[in-house]
Amino acid sequence: MNYKGILFFLGIYSLFVSVFSILNILYSIYFNFVLDVNSYIITFIISLILGFLFCFIGKKYQKDISLTDQIAFIILSFIIIPILISIPYYLSIYNISFLHSYFESVSGITTTGFSVIENLQDLDEPLLLWRSSSQWIGGLFFLIAVIGTIGSTQIKIKPAHLLPLGTLGRNFYNNFNYNFIKILSIYFFSTIFVIFLYSLVDIRLLDALNLAFTIISSGGFTTSNNLINIVTKDTQILILAITLLFPIFNFYLFFNIFTKKFTLLNHQEDIHLAIIIFLLILFCLFFISPNLSMANIILAITSSLSTSGIIVQATDLKFSLFFILLTIIGGSVVSTSSGIKYVRFYILLKISYQEIYRLVKPINIFNKNLFNTESKIDDIDSKIAFFVFILFIISLFTLSSILALDSLSFENAFKLSILTLTNTVTSSLYGLDNLSFFDLNGLTKVSLIIFMIIGKIEIITILFLINRIFFKS
Repeated sequence: MNYKGILFFLGIYSLFVSVFSILNILYSIYFNFVLDVNSYIITFIISLILGFLFCFIGKKYQKDISLTDQIAFIILSFIIIPILISIPYYLSIYNISFLHSYFESVSGITTTGFSVIENLQDLDEPLLLWRSSSQWIGGLFFLIAVIGTIGSTQIKIKPAHLLPLGTLGRNFYNNFNYNFIKILSIYFFSTIFVIFLYSLVDIRLLDALNLAFTIISSGGFTTSNNLINIVTKDTQILILAITLLFPIFNFYLFFNIFTKKFTLLNHQEDIHLAIIIFLLILFCLFFISPNLSMANIILAITSSLSTSGIIVQATDLKFSLFFILLTIIGGSVVSTSSGIKYVRFYILLKISYQEIYRLVKPINIFNKNLFNTESKIDDIDSKIAFFVFILFIISLFTLSSILALDSLSFENAFKLSILTLTNTVTSSLYGLDNLSFFDLNGLTKVSLIIFMIIGKIEIITILFLINRIFFKS
């Protein structure tokens, strides 16, 4: 394994943490939040030194790392980078333990939104900004991983290769540079646009900035325990719900629309998702929550499908499982949302239908195209989709069993397990708004940390790495 080549790319990610440290230092000094400014200075120094050190170590070595190395890099980035992100929590004036600091940072970088901090109103603004920016970083890293590695034709872990994203060469270093710059540019300007939309409906600038970081990454961190303290009007709720379409639809959708490169053929998945959202809104409007406003219903649907989970007004508790199941579906395979992904459901349903129909008319030739595109679903795609479902169920019952050993009821343990594996924050939408992560025991917190990471990168990615190392070396 090319360890020094992996270190080079980890160094780039570490330098990215140092950039956000500078932003927090400037914010703390400008607005006179000097009590914790040293924690961001220390984070800046450590991340900068590690970043340059890792880049220097790996500079002279082969940077076109293999598929095995790429998977190891993705996994390590979701384990090591949270250590850097946890420093401001640990060194803050709030006496947060290292386990709680690491829990908070993993929850941020996986865009989950679980928090051991019970009273967000007591936190200073720079730390609130640090929490939301950790989600923004995590969403960026995840997109680079999906587009550059785990969704490629060489690995096919995620079915992103079936969607038209443009063709790239096989040199990982060149691809990484191209993907990083392009994804960062789209990601950054999408965030700016979301902030602009929030400013139009009079959401306070700091709240708009934090919300934009949260929304664009499909995260769950907010600046208040109750979102209704930030978003009060129906127009604000509606804009919030609409911006949650960013992590549901294909990452390149709005970019293609803006640059006039949009074609219906290249965005069939988004058309399907739009139809599903429309039907779900009608279903909720007439059958589930007829007493809620249209804005709140749209927010509940988009928040669940995007695996964000944030909500303003609670729905009927008896329908909480319905919204939890929506988080399992997730959004586009090329987006910051988690979940199993809609494309995989489509693949399994299409293959299952064809297998059943083949029993009736065995001599028929079946169409294996994905949607109406030229991309064809092969046996590997269907097997991986089925395997992901099996692994999700195994992970679900494994984590539920561990959580049930704590003070949680089996129902809450089951719900929390689904939300952990889909990286969705606990909220009143799912009947878990009163859950205290601070009061959970150490084993439960460690288990949640592990499964938050598994939920983001998927256990099949880890199995792929193990198979490459021990069976195909």
